Amino acid sequence: MSSPRSLRDLTLRYSALYLALVALTAVLGAGAVGLWQEASRESLRVTGMVQEVEAMRGNLYRQMKELFDTTFLDDPNAQSQYSLYSGRIDDGLRRLAEHAAGAEEQAAVRELKRTYHEIHTRTDAIAFGPIPPEGRVLQRIFDTDLEAGGLQAYEAAFQQVDRLFLLQQDRLQARLARLAAATPLLLLIPLLAACALLVLTRRFLVQAVVKPFSRLQEATRILAAGDLAHRVPREGARELVELADTINAMAYDLQQSRAALLRAERQATLGALVPMVAHNIRNPLASIRATAQVIDDETLHREVRDGLVGIIKTTDRLERWTASLLSYLHPLAAERRLGNPLELLATLLDLVQPQFTQRGVDLVRLAPPAVSVALFDADLLEQALHGLLINALEATPAGETVEVALRRQEGRLEFLIRDHGPGLHWTISVTGMPRDPVVPGRTTKRTGTGLGIPFALKVSEVHDGGLRYQVRPEGGTEALFWIPCP
Repeated sequence: MSSPRSLRDLTLRYSALYLALVALTAVLGAGAVGLWQEASRESLRVTGMVQEVEAMRGNLYRQMKELFDTTFLDDPNAQSQYSLYSGRIDDGLRRLAEHAAGAEEQAAVRELKRTYHEIHTRTDAIAFGPIPPEGRVLQRIFDTDLEAGGLQAYEAAFQQVDRLFLLQQDRLQARLARLAAATPLLLLIPLLAACALLVLTRRFLVQAVVKPFSRLQEATRILAAGDLAHRVPREGARELVELADTINAMAYDLQQSRAALLRAERQATLGALVPMVAHNIRNPLASIRATAQVIDDETLHREVRDGLVGIIKTTDRLERWTASLLSYLHPLAAERRLGNPLELLATLLDLVQPQFTQRGVDLVRLAPPAVSVALFDADLLEQALHGLLINALEATPAGETVEVALRRQEGRLEFLIRDHGPGLHWTISVTGMPRDPVVPGRTTKRTGTGLGIPFALKVSEVHDGGLRYQVRPEGGTEALFWIPCP
């Protein structure tokens, strides 16, 4: 499962999309403006060339008029006007050649220039040549070759250029029409992209922020109402997922703290109640036991004496149970001192060996590790391990063995006790926190108090250690009691 993206990454992604949209809009706008500018420049160029051609046509006919005035009317200014119009036509041809675009336009301009030079050669001969006899003046003026071979060809070239430029204008108009038709589409593309980005942004905000935040608020209201088992869904952006994990961890800690507080309150209540109950029980028990001892006499009937012995044993059992309960409920404070755990274990094994021998159970001590000293409360540790060993003894049938080992690993000192009994139906974790709280309970043993395991757990806790019970696959139970050992 891919990890959720952070709000920063998602914001950067959508910011990049917005910038891309702006860039797309700018590119499309710049492209449209560029096309309009290019078309406008082309239109101005073609219009200018059309105007230039029309101006040249007018200048040519004005030049013909000045030619007539020079030859027929003998106008003294006609020759200078003729030369002026010739210069204007030459300038026009030069400008046409400069602004002509494409091979077709350049060919048309060259043809126009060629035909004009043919006419100009003849008109110069008429305007500046020798004066002919009087009878041939009209023939000189109305030269049929000039009209047929020159002016008609020049007019044909003019018409060709006009048609070409008109065709160019039609093409430009069609191009501008297509551009005008495409402009709404070019504007529609960024608009549609903006709408799509808006939808995606809204979906992102809803899926990554709004819905997860709403569920987060609802979960906090449920937790505030006291349902600490409720958990915030892990959804949305990474920051919200991390916030949900933090709230869930806080809720779990509060749940554990509340459970611990309830256990502490219950134990405090028991601590206040049990001494009073124990006092009220011990006094009658002492009287009952004393009375039974006084009454006991060898002259009494056997059944009566057996009953008195049973009364004494029962009162002793109740006394042991009361003492154990008071010891469990009393706050423990470990007075840690440096000591040798091997010596403590050897002393303890020597102490319980007669009981193992009496029940026919072998007590096997595995090879000890190289441990010299450790920091612990010897009295509490011996009492806790004694209870665990007695539990293992009472759970193991005759002829079987109980294995005891002491080992050091990962910064802790471990006492391991394995029996071959029927096993347990629950497990205590190495942290000392049980799946089900370990509290004094009803024992199935005739002389037991039900406080051996809870007391050992309590001793491990005051040593910052732990206790774990687990069923062995090959049968029996394994008890692991450990304390820190740097």
